[in-house]
Amino acid sequence: MKRIVGIFLSFSALLTYIIVESLYDPLAEKITNMNSGVTTVTYNYPVMFWVICAILIITFILGIYLILAKNNYT
Repeated sequence: MKRIVGIFLSFSALLTYIIVESLYDPLAEKITNMNSGVTTVTYNYPVMFWVICAILIITFILGIYLILAKNNYT
């Protein structure tokens, strides 16, 4: 039963990451240097994206642990 729950958690974390990656677009910020006229563009993800990624990493690690855990029957 642990293995089934672990497989479910691992696959759901991976699939959710793929969905979140496609939904969140990075925010573009343009900075122009007035002396040289060079424009620098930086891309940043919203903070919520990183929070979701942290939760998914924890879920994935928990799923791998449950897959590899030994069953102790007494």
